[in-house]
Amino acid sequence: MDAKAEKIALFRYALIAPLVLETLPRGELTRRAEEIAARNYDIPYSQRSSLSVDTLLDWALRYRRGGFTALAPQPRRDRGRSRALTPQLAELIERLKRENPHRSGTTLLRELALVSHVGSVSPSTLYRFLKQRGLTQRQLLAPPVRKKFEAEFSNQIWQSDMLFGPYVQHPGGGKRQAFLYAILDDASRLIPHAQFYVQQGLDALLDCLRQAVAARGLPLRLYVDNAKVYRSQQLARIAASLGILITHTPPYQPEGRGKIERYFRSAREQFLGNLDGKLSLSLEELNQRLWAWIDQVYHRSQHAGLQTTPLLRWQRDIERVRQLPPDTDLHRLFFYRRDRVVRRDSTFLLHQHFYEAPAHLAGETIELRFDPLDLSQVEIYFQGQVQGMARIVDPVINGQLPSTRPEAKPAPAPTGINFVELLAQKKDQDQEPE
Repeated sequence: MDAKAEKIALFRYALIAPLVLETLPRGELTRRAEEIAARNYDIPYSQRSSLSVDTLLDWALRYRRGGFTALAPQPRRDRGRSRALTPQLAELIERLKRENPHRSGTTLLRELALVSHVGSVSPSTLYRFLKQRGLTQRQLLAPPVRKKFEAEFSNQIWQSDMLFGPYVQHPGGGKRQAFLYAILDDASRLIPHAQFYVQQGLDALLDCLRQAVAARGLPLRLYVDNAKVYRSQQLARIAASLGILITHTPPYQPEGRGKIERYFRSAREQFLGNLDGKLSLSLEELNQRLWAWIDQVYHRSQHAGLQTTPLLRWQRDIERVRQLPPDTDLHRLFFYRRDRVVRRDSTFLLHQHFYEAPAHLAGETIELRFDPLDLSQVEIYFQGQVQGMARIVDPVINGQLPSTRPEAKPAPAPTGINFVELLAQKKDQDQEPE
């Protein structure tokens, strides 16, 4: 799908994920859909700000039948449209009620009656609409509920965060600071994967998540904060493809991330605090020691809140853990996608490296798919079709190769048609006596 369709599909998936990731009774499914429909949204490529329950349930059904691609825009249908309220009237009622939640139904009916162009509304239709949209006074004025939560079973919720680590040896000399990315299972406190990186951006996060999925299966939800790295289009695309719902900590409310903060405290006290200060470690050596501590100490130590070890608690729910199909290429699923214009010399620039594309793509816009941590393998796509692998440009070798020129096309057979000659022939024909 193109970028516009993908953005719309990602928006729809983010809304209906709570409806499709778990098998829900019909009543609970409807209740969750009503909660989602009660809010306003910045809908991509639309001037509307609200959605109906029927629309959400229709999207959920399409996702179950056709997966993520089925959420791309389809030809418009009129299913679920209210016969009693026009879209303009429904929008006006919602604006009036949100403007003043204390407006009673009687007051709304009187106000609407004075607006001649909107038509009449019955009390039953109005009250049913307000309840379905979550626009009753109780719903609008209800305070946000904050509860201490804990996942019911393993891989239901994963948390992720980053910790500033120690300095490590740099291959080119000197030292660089390392950053610890970690994924934590909320129910068991097990660490599906944690690793030090020398960068703290999206590349490191996605590599950590990919290895966590490969080691421990798929979570239902990934609970993260509001940092830019956790709101990237690339992460959203991967999560939608894997069937993972990404939820974010409400702004200025870090209470929900206490478990991973406690893990980082254990890592500082038990691991970082006990590193041999006389050793100057490389990044690989630091990670080897980290994984040894996690596997032999952290996963096998009694957890006070669990009354068991994280490993045993995670294994208790192992039959419920979602696994990827055996034929899934997880590495390629995490590939980045970038568009590039191929220059006239059949090259393009990616991450400060020049690559060579097939000669017939010169001047065309191509899509690249690649692992940002391994730029030796870059796939080229054009108009949705794979065109092979890009090759890193070597100017020395290119200078020794004969230049390739496009094969000349054979000249077409002459038609014998000439504009001026045709005009002359037409004039002679017009002057001939009848």
